[in-house]
Amino acid sequence: MAEFEFSNATGQVFTKLPGTINGESFVLKNLTDCSVYLLDYSGEVEVSNVVNSQIFIGPVDGPAMFDNVKQCQISVASQQFQARNSSDTEYALYCATKPTIEHSHNLRFTCWMGAYPGLTEHFHKANLDPKVNQWDKVHDVSPEEGEGSNFELLDAIEYWEVPIEGGPSPDNPVPAGDGSLYSAPTAAAAGAPAHPEAAPAAAAPANLFTENGGSFPAENGHTGPADFGGEHPKVAAVRAASHERLRKQEAEEAKAKDSLVKNAAGYLENFYQKRNSVKGKRVQENRSAEKQVTVAGPEGDTTWEKTISLINFGFARPNGTDLSRFKSALFAAKARNVPVSTKPAPAPAKA
Repeated sequence: MAEFEFSNATGQVFTKLPGTINGESFVLKNLTDCSVYLLDYSGEVEVSNVVNSQIFIGPVDGPAMFDNVKQCQISVASQQFQARNSSDTEYALYCATKPTIEHSHNLRFTCWMGAYPGLTEHFHKANLDPKVNQWDKVHDVSPEEGEGSNFELLDAIEYWEVPIEGGPSPDNPVPAGDGSLYSAPTAAAAGAPAHPEAAPAAAAPANLFTENGGSFPAENGHTGPADFGGEHPKVAAVRAASHERLRKQEAEEAKAKDSLVKNAAGYLENFYQKRNSVKGKRVQENRSAEKQVTVAGPEGDTTWEKTISLINFGFARPNGTDLSRFKSALFAAKARNVPVSTKPAPAPAKA
């Protein structure tokens, strides 16, 4: 088996402790009834053909890709997340960007609820901002019309803590779905299990998503840690709370959109009112000026004197056009009293 790969196994426990991956890419494939703990930061993680397993993946400075994953409990933190051809799986997720799913169904998502010693440092090394978690912005690339949603958002109930023998207390920098921060176990929990190789009790808690929710049958006849039937009262309560939260969010977004539309309509109405007012004022001023000229008539004895009397030479051109030469020509014509012909110009001679 390669150093950065766990594959082709059934019923095994695999562990990578801090300092054993150091940003390398990692592969998990062809696993059944296994428990996997990647307690370090990595550059990319690919998970494929995994059934009825529990997987804990520390910070990933890149994509975490899941293909053909069924009936699993997974905790993962990554820059990007993609699940394809997967079903009946729960993800406790941190994702710096919007997660995507494709050709998958019956997936459950909750906010990241993992903790182990050194996790905060690994988030920093993986260039992940703990405060920017888009776990609930799931995008279904291939929704099926009339089939309902292929995923569900839930509230996590319990942290998945993985202590390490001889190491400091577990830590976790990511706020929970309700904004609360993780608190490390107290000394009273000294009997808590060590790292997963020595203590299988560090497996995902039965109520990470549900409370003692029973088990579901796997394709190979084994049983797994969660009840996907959703009949347990705690599951129903969590689902109801999630739906209520989404309903409130939709109502707030609709209210904000309605307010934006009204504000835009008010702005346009005010704009056109001002525009029409200014336009009307200009029309009135032009008509008044035209009326005064018509009544008084041009002043002067010669044609050029009358022409010049109708021109406002104090008017400043908006675009700054230089009319000095034009003014000079007019005044020269006035001074010389250049004859002005009122007869129509003769038609051009035919060839």
